[in-house]
Amino acid sequence: MNINKEVENYINSLKTDKEKEIVINFIEYMINEYNKLHLKISYSIPMFLIGSKMKEGYMGTNTAKEYFSIHFSDEEFIINLKHKFTKCKFGKQCIKIKYDDIESFNTLKENIKDFLIKKNYFN
Repeated sequence: MNINKEVENYINSLKTDKEKEIVINFIEYMINEYNKLHLKISYSIPMFLIGSKMKEGYMGTNTAKEYFSIHFSDEEFIINLKHKFTKCKFGKQCIKIKYDDIESFNTLKENIKDFLIKKNYFN
């Protein structure tokens, strides 16, 4: 995986294998599918910037003891996801997915394209 040293250090700092595995999975997916996004550490977590600045849109990932979260710069996008993800919890701008809920994680990956379309990533 071709990532910068900051992101590599973040991954190495994670406490458990399940945390490392899910973050690597998400990062690899994003790099393979949307290689024009800029990956960096911001607010102490890996973030994918849609443009050169966070105000243009971003997605980030973070881990916790029982779940990992994907953060989006668009609160409305998160609100619209709630009906699709009944097993997940939500924060103001994030979805919280339990580590063993692979179905929700895969469904979320399918919905990332909708977020990027909304943020004009493909133009």
